[in-house]
Amino acid sequence: MQTAILRSIALVTIGNAALAGRDVSSFWPRSDLLRFYKEIIFLIPDGAGGYKPVAPDPNAWFAKLGALGCRGLRLHAAPMQQHEGERPQSERMTVGLVGGGPRWLIEAVYAERSELWEGHDRTGDRDDPQQRVWLGAYLMLGETDTLDKEAVRGVAAATAPVRSGLLELAGLAWELPGAAHFADVFNNGSAAFDDAAPPYPGLDFLDLTMLEPAARRLLIASVHGWAFGANGSWNDVIVPPELRAL
Repeated sequence: MQTAILRSIALVTIGNAALAGRDVSSFWPRSDLLRFYKEIIFLIPDGAGGYKPVAPDPNAWFAKLGALGCRGLRLHAAPMQQHEGERPQSERMTVGLVGGGPRWLIEAVYAERSELWEGHDRTGDRDDPQQRVWLGAYLMLGETDTLDKEAVRGVAAATAPVRSGLLELAGLAWELPGAAHFADVFNNGSAAFDDAAPPYPGLDFLDLTMLEPAARRLLIASVHGWAFGANGSWNDVIVPPELRAL
C-alpha cells in the first residue's frame, strides 16, 4: 500500500488513541512507517490566501487537537481531483504516483463542527544521510458539518467483501498470463483474517492504536492485498477477453 495512504490511516488510528489519553509519543519520528520522512507538519489557512504552521509534527498535532476539544478522527476517501480541460484520470491507474488516486481526507470531529485535513508530499534533500528525503504536510481545508455516525460503515460490513474478493483475485491471478505472482499477494491478504499473514514493514504503529482485533485484521489484509501501483503492479496486468467477465 502507498505510504501516503497508510500514513493517513496511522494518523487517524493513533490520533484517536492519543485523544483517549494513550501515550503515543514513540510514533514520531521513530515509526518504521515514517523512516523516510524528514518532517510532517500541519498547517491552517492564514487568512491571506496562504497557510501557517499550527503543529510541527504528528505528536504536537494530536496534543493541539485535544486542547481544542476534538472528539475523534475519521478517514474518508474522496474522488480524485480532476482538472478542467484535461482528459479525466483514472484513480486506479494513478494511485502509484505522487498526488494520484483518491483523496484521503481526515475529519477532526468537534462538538458542533468538523475540520477536514488533507496530506501532501514533496521531496527534500535527496542526499540526506539518513535517507529521510520526504517532506509531508497536512493542510486544514476548512470546516464542515459533522457526518452522522450512523452513516459510517462498520468493520463487519467491510470485512466480508474484502475477504471474498481477495480469494477470488488469487484464483484469477493464476488464470492470467504472467500474473501468477500476484496470487501470493492476495493469499497473504486472506491469511491476515486468520492471523497468519507474514510481517509487513510499516505496521509497527498498530501497537499504539486501540483497534480491536477484527479491525486490525481488516487493515492488515488490505495492506497485504494491495496490488495497485506504478509499473509492474496489478494495473499492468492484461486480462484476456474470455476472462473479463470474472
